[in-house]
Amino acid sequence: MVTWTPRPSFNNCDEIPMTNEVQRANNACPCLDAEAHFCGFEKKTIGVDEQYGEVTLWTCKKCGRKWLHYFVEYEYLTAAGRMFTGVISPAALAGITAANAVGAFEAMDWYFRGGSAFGGKLLRTTGSLKPWLLPFPGK
Repeated sequence: MVTWTPRPSFNNCDEIPMTNEVQRANNACPCLDAEAHFCGFEKKTIGVDEQYGEVTLWTCKKCGRKWLHYFVEYEYLTAAGRMFTGVISPAALAGITAANAVGAFEAMDWYFRGGSAFGGKLLRTTGSLKPWLLPFPGK
């Protein structure tokens, strides 16, 4: 199970302090759990970058948390699909485009990376996304 320490800037609404009951409900949301992460999202396409990475905004249907999702695959390599998804703050989301999405992951405390390039596992990761985007065959 993934452990997570909440950051106040990622609440559903930055302007309204959350009550303890609401905060407990948000912290328990399955969108924060690697095992249940893909359940219950509304998805909005942002676009495709110059590396053919698909950029999408995911909104959790349960807690409203916004996630930036990036997917790319290298069809000439076996098991080389990779996806990245991380919580994005409202301030960062305001300026997000397909062209600057990869750089947005660097500002995140952590993000999930997964796909066939990583053995089909969803792994909690920190730091730059760029090393994970270099084409390499997966596990």
